[in-house]
Amino acid sequence: MRLDLPSSGSLPAREAFVFSDNDQPISHDGPPLRVLLLTSGLGLGHVRAAQAVAAALQDQAEVATVDFWSLMNAGAARAIHATYLDLVQNHSDLYERLYHLEAGTWRQVLESRSGPPRAVLEVLELIASVASKEGQSIPRGGRYASDKLLYSLLCASMPYDGDSLAGNGVRARLALWKFTYLRLIRRLEPAIRKFAPDVIISTQMIPAAMTSYLKQRGKVQTSMIGVLTDFGVHDFWKQRGVDRYCVAHPSILEGDGSSTTSRAVVTGVPLMPDFAFPLSQVEARRAVGLPEDSQVVLVLGGGLGLSVDTAAMSLLQRPASTHVIVMPGTNNKARSALDRLAARHPQRLKVCDWTDRMDIYLRASDVVVGKPGGITVAEALACGRPLLATRSLGGQEGFNVDFLTRHEVGGLVADGELLERVDALLRDRDVLQNMQRRAWLLGQRDGAAKVAQLALDLASVNRAVAQQTP
Repeated sequence: MRLDLPSSGSLPAREAFVFSDNDQPISHDGPPLRVLLLTSGLGLGHVRAAQAVAAALQDQAEVATVDFWSLMNAGAARAIHATYLDLVQNHSDLYERLYHLEAGTWRQVLESRSGPPRAVLEVLELIASVASKEGQSIPRGGRYASDKLLYSLLCASMPYDGDSLAGNGVRARLALWKFTYLRLIRRLEPAIRKFAPDVIISTQMIPAAMTSYLKQRGKVQTSMIGVLTDFGVHDFWKQRGVDRYCVAHPSILEGDGSSTTSRAVVTGVPLMPDFAFPLSQVEARRAVGLPEDSQVVLVLGGGLGLSVDTAAMSLLQRPASTHVIVMPGTNNKARSALDRLAARHPQRLKVCDWTDRMDIYLRASDVVVGKPGGITVAEALACGRPLLATRSLGGQEGFNVDFLTRHEVGGLVADGELLERVDALLRDRDVLQNMQRRAWLLGQRDGAAKVAQLALDLASVNRAVAQQTP
C-alpha cells in the first residue's frame, strides 16, 4: 500500500487559526493537524485534485495520501485498469449503462443482502467477458497475491440466462464482488488507523463509500469531506458517512435531495496553485514561443490522447495564422502520427508532452478542443477558455458536457463539424470573447484553498473535541 507519510519531525508544531460561526478565530496549539487524502489512480483527475489539496495544505498540516488501487495486488489492479480502458473505448454503450444505473443500485449491489436488479447481473456478465482476456497477463507474486485468484474467479464463465435469478451463476460472481469490496475495506481500515487523521478528504466516490461503511460501523470516527471533480453527482457519492461535499458549481445540486445539499459547499474543483493567478494571454504566448497576434487552438485528449491526431489534421485546414498545440498523453500511435504531421507543418503544429503548467498553455490558447474530463473542464474555465469536446466517454463526462452546453461555454462537437465550429469562433471575435468571458466567470481558481480551509476547520474541531473527551 502506498501511504505517503511525512518523515517524523518533518513538520514543526504550529499555531493554526480556524473560524467559528461568528467569524472569531479559534487558535490551535500543538502538533500539526493530520489530513488523510483518499484518491483513485484510475483517473488522473482524482489524483490531480488530491495533489492540489495537498499543495494548499502545505506547511499547514501533516498530509498522507492513500490510492484506492494500492489496496490490491498490483498485477490485478493493472488488469482492471486495462478492462476499464477497453470498456470506455470499445464498449461505450455498456459503460454508459453501467454508470447510469438507477439511483441506489450500486448501494444495493454492494451493501444489501437482497438480490440486485436483473440489469446488473447482465452488466456484470458482460464486464467479465471483457475482463477475462486482461487477466491472462497478470504476473505472479507481489503483495496481496490472492487477489489474482479472485480476479480469475470473477472472470470465470458464469453465463446469464436472461430469465432465472435463483441459482444463476452470475449471482455467484456477485457474491465475489461483495467479498472483494469488503476485503478492500478491511485493508483500508488499518491505513486510516495508522495515520490517525483529524479529517479525511476523498476525491473519488469509491474510497469515500468504503470509509463511510467503516464510519457507520463505528470503526472510524473521523469527519470526512467528499470532493467531487465532475460537474454532476453520481448516486454512489451519496453516503451517510460524508460530512461535507465540495462541489464545482451551485447548479450541480439543483433537484438533488436535501440530505446532500445541506452538506454541500460550493468550492470549485481543486486545481494546482498556478491556476490561482493565471498569466495574461500575451505572457503565456511568450512563455511557449507563439506569436502574440496568432490564433491558437489547444487540443487535449486526456491521458489516453483520444482523437487528438484526427482533430489536429482537421484544424490545420484553417489559414496559416492558426497555430495548433496538441498533447497526446500516453497515446503512442497518435504521437507518431502527430510527429509526422508536425514535420510537414513545423511553424503551425506543436506536439507537447504532459506538463504540470497546463495553465500556461490554456491561457495561450483561444479555444480548447479536448476530452471533457472534470479537471480539464475546470482548468479550461479557470483560464477563461471555452471547451469543445470531440469525444465523450459518457458517464461522468456526460455531466461535464451538459454543463458546458447549458452555460454556453462549449459542448460536444462531432468530428466532422469541428473545423466549422472552430472556424466560426475564430472568425467572430465578439462571439469568442463573450464565450471566454462566460468561462472566466464560471471558473473557480481557489477551489483547493477552500477545500483545504474547510478541512482545517473540521480537523481543528475534531482535535478539540477529542482533547476534551474524558
